[in-house]
Amino acid sequence: MHLSEILNKIDKLQKEINAFGKFEPEILSKINYRFRLDWNYHSNAIEGNSPTQQETRSIMINNVTVEGKPLKDVLEMKGHDEIISQILKIGKGELSLSEKRIQEIHKAIIHEDDPEQAKKIGKWKTENNHLINYKGEKHQLTPYPEVPEKMHQLINWLNANYAHILKNTKEAIHPVLLAFEFHLKYVSIHPFQDGNGRTASIFTNLILIAFGYPPIVIKVKNKDTYNKYLADIQAYGSNSDLFFEFLCQHLIHSQEIVWKAAQRISIEEPNDLDKKILLLEKELAAVDPDEVVKDRFNADVFLKMYKG
Repeated sequence: MHLSEILNKIDKLQKEINAFGKFEPEILSKINYRFRLDWNYHSNAIEGNSPTQQETRSIMINNVTVEGKPLKDVLEMKGHDEIISQILKIGKGELSLSEKRIQEIHKAIIHEDDPEQAKKIGKWKTENNHLINYKGEKHQLTPYPEVPEKMHQLINWLNANYAHILKNTKEAIHPVLLAFEFHLKYVSIHPFQDGNGRTASIFTNLILIAFGYPPIVIKVKNKDTYNKYLADIQAYGSNSDLFFEFLCQHLIHSQEIVWKAAQRISIEEPNDLDKKILLLEKELAAVDPDEVVKDRFNADVFLKMYKG
């Protein structure tokens, strides 16, 4: 299915969702909770934060003392939840994004124990950074002296295209493509020393929600695919359509969640088995070799318990 066909499918689904009219508070609450949980958990887990989905739920209900978890992870999750809760409440047509707002959001979701590292939060990067792609090659990102101007240009580009869409001019692009092109441009600049992935997700979804779409969530299991598409574009000049199609499929998944909720079909998330297995494997890797046989048995029992 080509990008244009996928966008048509998105338009059709959105039309069906809009036909339900204003959602009852109970339904809207379920939708927002599901997106908060998925978004909080996966966005932070991709960056290496340790809370499981169940622990993410605990943090979301103000239990900020999750036992055995680094305080940094808990505080970042808490800050992230506060920001996305605000974003989920914005109305259609409310797109307020500036360089200052981007820095404020970064400051709200990143925590550093090291005082020197903490000084970098909410400020454009002051050192060059790079990524190691799936081929093991180093890809240099925008040099730090260029970041202020690049971000200024990006915001101007966003606002100009946003205005074209609102006015329905011939220059207007599809709102979904505006959100995803912004995402691509933003991660290519990589304006902060840390937290670029989480902030990219936040701003992409802010744009989507401002146009009436639900947010998208890139799940941990899709991280490698996401990174591969980005690497192919950034390092090798590949066509961006495949990346946009990938993101579009995630938007369709989000639309289907909203559609199900409107039909009063359950949208609850199953247990986070993948995360539990990952944590167990980390524990097994750290045990004494003499204990491996016993622990492997325990792992097998654990997996049978959860897989049935």
